[in-house]
Amino acid sequence: MDWISDWKERDVPPRDDDLFKGAAEYYELGRLPYAGQLPEALAKDLGLGPESVVADIGCGPGLLAVALAPYCGRMIGVDPDPDMLARGRRRDPSITWLRARAEDLSFEAGELDAVVFGRSFHWTDRPLMATRLRTFLRRGGHLVLISEIHRPARIPQQVKELIAEFLGAYRLPKLGDEEEILAEAGWQGPKRLTLRTEGTLTRDPETRIAEIYSMSTSTRHRFGERLPEFDHRLRELLSEPEVIPYPSTLARIWTNP
Repeated sequence: MDWISDWKERDVPPRDDDLFKGAAEYYELGRLPYAGQLPEALAKDLGLGPESVVADIGCGPGLLAVALAPYCGRMIGVDPDPDMLARGRRRDPSITWLRARAEDLSFEAGELDAVVFGRSFHWTDRPLMATRLRTFLRRGGHLVLISEIHRPARIPQQVKELIAEFLGAYRLPKLGDEEEILAEAGWQGPKRLTLRTEGTLTRDPETRIAEIYSMSTSTRHRFGERLPEFDHRLRELLSEPEVIPYPSTLARIWTNP
């Protein structure tokens, strides 16, 4: 299944409504956690308060939105996947949950104080969003890209080869040029906020398997009738727990001049 094999690295990612279909139930268990001190540290750095309006775009099941909500007056979680939003809504019904693509959003000029993307900006039309977000955010407002810092080769090579055997070639959107794109759109920054947690993280086989099914490269529906075979072989490969350094979190913060 090479459904994105023919688009160029700087092209817009395909508009695929099923990109994370069925991933919601695996996302919270399988994805690496952000540092526990992230919400408080980010709220302090951004100057959030009771009047602040913040949007978490590509929010998934709302991990960041729910964590940041106590630090602002209004939190908005945005995602195109209804199952992701349903899980977020169950966790915190006070948040405004919007089903929408990032490119289709329309806020009033200067309505937002901050926008956060947790591992999601690369799925958008980045040049378009870099320009539009400057209109949505007040002057002095902030755009934040958040990711975990983890060891290279996060997914074992054998698992990558297994996925390719069943689904064929799959090319992710280009990563690493966000700073260039945002600079071209006139953003100031970024300031880097690195949050580290000491110790290790033990991940049991079910957590490791959930991580695979939470990713766009290997959501369960893509395997069709071959899912039982894939699942069996995946479980053979990930039958042991793993112990990894607790992942650090990087927040890159830009300011709207």
